[in-house]
Amino acid sequence: MMRNRITILPFLLLAVMIAFSGCTDNSTAQNPELATVNSIEEIDAMLESAPVFIEMGAGRCPACVQQKPIVEELAAKYEGKVHFVYIDIDKQNQLAVKFNVYYIPDMFVIARSDNGTYKYVQYGTLTTNCEQAKMIGFTPQGPLEITILDALRLR
Repeated sequence: MMRNRITILPFLLLAVMIAFSGCTDNSTAQNPELATVNSIEEIDAMLESAPVFIEMGAGRCPACVQQKPIVEELAAKYEGKVHFVYIDIDKQNQLAVKFNVYYIPDMFVIARSDNGTYKYVQYGTLTTNCEQAKMIGFTPQGPLEITILDALRLR
């Protein structure tokens, strides 16, 4: 009986270490929280003053959790110039459907709205096709920042 406990103990310790490794996110202490929206009208209101960077994801998604501090850092850097929005697809499913989200994280930048038609940033140009402008999956800071700079230039 004692031998079984000794054999199980290392596995329990390993499980606890794995469960708690990387679970703390100190990045939110110095970076602003991303805005959350509940409707297209809120996005439209933001577009009146600046481009809108949208990240769609879920807390259950490891790549989304990994992406969040990068987007928060960009939000801090471009505060007042670009609106940064996080949409949890589990809580705001209607917005996920509106933007045809199938894989997460799913990010895109809306530079402006012309007569109710969104103009998305795609490789330095504008497009009305959201699918062409999407950055899907974990994306490093560099390509995100280039897209943000293009949105500011094309606004």
